[in-house]
Amino acid sequence: MSMNSKIYLVKLKSVHEKEYLKAVQSSLKAIEPWIEIPKTRKSFVKFIKEVSTSSDKAYLVRRLSDDALIGVVEIRDIFMGIFKCGYLIYYAFDGYRGQGYMKEAIQLTITKAFQKIKLHRLEANIQPNNMSSKGLAKSVGLLYEGYSPKFLKINGEWRDHERWAIINEKVD
Repeated sequence: MSMNSKIYLVKLKSVHEKEYLKAVQSSLKAIEPWIEIPKTRKSFVKFIKEVSTSSDKAYLVRRLSDDALIGVVEIRDIFMGIFKCGYLIYYAFDGYRGQGYMKEAIQLTITKAFQKIKLHRLEANIQPNNMSSKGLAKSVGLLYEGYSPKFLKINGEWRDHERWAIINEKVD
């Protein structure tokens, strides 16, 4: 964390259930077109199990000044061996978008992925018309790599995605 940090990351755990679900409910309209997230106690419990393994991580983004819950950043499907890659997922809750919080959160997550987990590559798959997400990805150094039709099934529908990635040049 730099001296100018506005946020910090904390590992998402089961104790965060009520706060997380409340933030999700108030932000569903903005988040649901782009990503499928836990909306119920049952799906949250399943989510916590998934992100508590060596291949999946999730962090709450909190504001330093008042501990407000800003959003979530995840590193999913972490593969080591000859691949050393993971997928970046991120979303901000209502009232916190466009203020630089998520940019800092993603930068911290990239640093964690490259320095602590020792990944060579991080990817983000973004729907083509999600301009704010693409702008955010670009602002933290991810580069556009290609277009994948019907790439991910989001809320029951196969959707096209653009692949964005950043490479860690310092990993063996």
